[in-house]
Amino acid sequence: TLRLPPDTVVSYRTPGGGGYGSPLERDPLAVLADVIDGKTSLQRAREVYGVVIDSENWVVDAEATMELRKEMGQR
Repeated sequence: TLRLPPDTVVSYRTPGGGGYGSPLERDPLAVLADVIDGKTSLQRAREVYGVVIDSENWVVDAEATMELRKEMGQR
């Protein structure tokens, strides 16, 4: 419980809750940005979003991502 004076403005942020559509359709560059920003891990980028990131150069491996997403879509 937190008591605040009248007219106090409070901002409260919570983690995401679900999302929209298949994670395999998320823009790989957006997933890369999420990894760089610490919103998700390299492992989750690969396992959930099917995005392969070269962590040495911080770029998306487009060919490997396409192959992985194709494989994941067939499961």
